[in-house]
Amino acid sequence: MGKISYIYEINTRIWLRELSSRYRKEIRLDNVPDEEIERLKELGFDAVWLMGTWLSGGKGREAAFNDHRMMNEFRTALPDLKPEDISSSPYSIAGYEIDGSIGDSGGISEFRERLNRKGIKLLLDFVPNHLALDHPWVSSHPDFFISGTADDLRENPESFFTIDAHILAHGRDPYFPSWRDVAQLNYYNPRTRTAMTDILLRIASLCDGVRCDMAMLVLKRIQREIWGEKVFKGGDFREPAKEFWEEAISHVRVSYPDFVFIAEVYWGLESELASLGFDYLYDKPFYDALKEMNIEKLRDDLRDRDSLGGKKIRFIENHDEERAALAFGEERSKAAAFIMALSPGAHLFHQGQLEGFKTRLPVQLVRRPDEGINQGIYYFYTKLLSMLKTIREEDCRWDIMEPFSAKQEDQISGNILAFICRDRYLAVINYCGSQSQGSIRLDARGIHAKNLILKDMLGPAEYGISKEEMISRGLHLYLEPYAFHLFKISGRD
Repeated sequence: MGKISYIYEINTRIWLRELSSRYRKEIRLDNVPDEEIERLKELGFDAVWLMGTWLSGGKGREAAFNDHRMMNEFRTALPDLKPEDISSSPYSIAGYEIDGSIGDSGGISEFRERLNRKGIKLLLDFVPNHLALDHPWVSSHPDFFISGTADDLRENPESFFTIDAHILAHGRDPYFPSWRDVAQLNYYNPRTRTAMTDILLRIASLCDGVRCDMAMLVLKRIQREIWGEKVFKGGDFREPAKEFWEEAISHVRVSYPDFVFIAEVYWGLESELASLGFDYLYDKPFYDALKEMNIEKLRDDLRDRDSLGGKKIRFIENHDEERAALAFGEERSKAAAFIMALSPGAHLFHQGQLEGFKTRLPVQLVRRPDEGINQGIYYFYTKLLSMLKTIREEDCRWDIMEPFSAKQEDQISGNILAFICRDRYLAVINYCGSQSQGSIRLDARGIHAKNLILKDMLGPAEYGISKEEMISRGLHLYLEPYAFHLFKISGRD
């Protein structure tokens, strides 16, 4: 597996549109300016996820226009909405070819090569559960999809549709209404599994890894729970001996042994998908704990150093979640981002997160509203990422510590999270809306000096303490709400 640590999610259509405006020429994947790639490297990203690169069709766009709820969401995000601002969803894929509006296979290969020269991997989407209504297979291979009956269509017209005298199911997540711009694939059909594995192999020739959308939906029992006996299509199909992921991932790895598989996964199924071969898995519980300010749950998670800990993808926003600056507020979002960035595993940052944008943009829109950059948030991220990049180059690993109170009855330190990195760096965060205090005790015997200097790499704070006092009593800190420090520890006689 090719290891990744810091991932930057880019909405490809919007990114190229805005670059074209900034550079006053058409920017496609084959001519992204060098300085844009250099900036990604300087920020410390070692993977770029281009969200929305595949061919989109007209039926997905038509479905968006016919959905009143969706149109209201578009107008809320973009008050001056125009028809040309709306496209098909990037997850309603009409073909696994690069969409002509952003480039072609040659352009994405060139872009990948330029990223790789800077030490950055390219990640693309793979959507296993469904395909667009105008994907060729819907007409040429209707048996690849879940089929329905006339009764299904009459009783549940939101979930079924007709094409060429066939009744097929729209894709769905069991907890939400059907996605009416896509058709549901049936993984109990061995031909479907073979065809989708072939697509994965084709994608693997263009990039270094895939983010697999709603990866748990194609597990055998999940498909059976959602669709019941329809998976057997009147007895034509049998339950496969293995899960699709186990077969497909191992097949891809024969030709591309370092290819990275990322699962968008929920419902507590992370361990199961890891066992099937996924390298990284979404960690929604960690996000929820940060949002709910459940510090004990965060501590338990950060103490967990099992094999799954290093496979988790942590985030405080992505294209499915609210913007962090809005969901957390400015100061708490910075503290949450700091905790997230120090946690084990990989770390996902979303386009616009560094700038402090507050509008969550529906994925069908190809233009975003004008939002000014929040300079305080932007300065924080650029400084933090730069410092963490320097520390990572020293091959340091962050370990959670236990702050303690100077007084037995004082429990305020429970709001403080602290991380140590080889006795060379100390990170301290008060994840609380009120002032907190606590002591941090380090085993500094490996530092050959009588006194220690702790200099904050993110701000002006600096502390001096004798090594003896640090070992016996620790450094006592008072932290304002959501305050944090990233100390570099050095010795001085």
